[in-house]
Amino acid sequence: MLALICWAACKPKGSNSHDNNNSQEQDSAIATLDLINTPYFYTRLKGTMDNKPITMQLLKTTPSVYRGYYCYDTSGQPITIWGNGDAGIVKLYEESIDPQNERFFSGSLDSTGHFNGHWHGNGTSYKFDLHTDMKDALPFAVFYATDSVNLIPGNPKSPLGMSTAGTIWPKPVVTADIAAFVEQQITGSTIQDPQQYLRKTIDSFMVNYKSIASSADSSELNDSSSMASWNWTNETEMRVVYNQWPLLVVEKVKYDYTGGAHGNWGATYITMDLSKKKVLKPSDVFKPGFKEAFVPLLEKAFRAKYRIDNDESIRESLLTPAITPNDNFILTGKGVAFSYVPYEIGPYALGQITLYIPFSEIKSWVKQ
Repeated sequence: MLALICWAACKPKGSNSHDNNNSQEQDSAIATLDLINTPYFYTRLKGTMDNKPITMQLLKTTPSVYRGYYCYDTSGQPITIWGNGDAGIVKLYEESIDPQNERFFSGSLDSTGHFNGHWHGNGTSYKFDLHTDMKDALPFAVFYATDSVNLIPGNPKSPLGMSTAGTIWPKPVVTADIAAFVEQQITGSTIQDPQQYLRKTIDSFMVNYKSIASSADSSELNDSSSMASWNWTNETEMRVVYNQWPLLVVEKVKYDYTGGAHGNWGATYITMDLSKKKVLKPSDVFKPGFKEAFVPLLEKAFRAKYRIDNDESIRESLLTPAITPNDNFILTGKGVAFSYVPYEIGPYALGQITLYIPFSEIKSWVKQ
């Protein structure tokens, strides 16, 4: 396992990967992608920010909306980004728990995948300059679909059920066995067509939404103040978090609103070893006893992220007495992150809690 991580993190740029000819085909396929005129896409960008090397996983997942992750290559810690763009002018906001300190990328993205401009945050700004670089990365297409239905057919004031779904999908240049493996992890089934997968996701919501019409309280449906709670929403999306052969990490995000004070959402992660066509669990990576050993490191990461002093108890911020590793994890070439959906360890207001531990702190726990 240590060799796998080193391979992903330290492999020289010019070295061969799984198949050199196939890699060249993949690189060529990405190089000819027109990002400006392609409605949905995924690309991996590499370059520098403030003269420090960074890598960005950038997706256009819905009309005019960009999402993804970036990390400093020296740390490997994935940082969520999202934003919008028009005519090549793109603004990407960075995940932050401090509403008074917005951090964002602002710049121009051209059709070749050259993204440059300035990063703003922490009271300063830095130049960044990134280019598409798919060397030893799996190329993906992005698909998107949406549909809606009235709860009461023929009633113009009827509550509305709306479903949107987006997914990544291996491009045709990916070798068939690897593509089939990744597709199965994406769909959780044997579906081999991305549009069919999206349609199934949307239709499942539609059938469920329409089936509740017979049990709905008619007084609620005629009362404008309560009718809004029947405007249900279902959103699913898939993103790339880390993509460096042989490691691939993808994120499945789901949001549901089915009435009540707020919707429910969460993100799950799938970490894959493509060379073995295997979905990894933390127990595949770390030696027995790691769960207990990582508890103080996760607390340390939580305190740093949410700015909690050492003399304060984290129990006041959490729903659990301690933070233990779960199976919802992200493995990069430089470290590991454990992620907890809302209510799993913290209140809804904290959202998804993702805590990162660099390998420099846990080297002795990584399996050889």
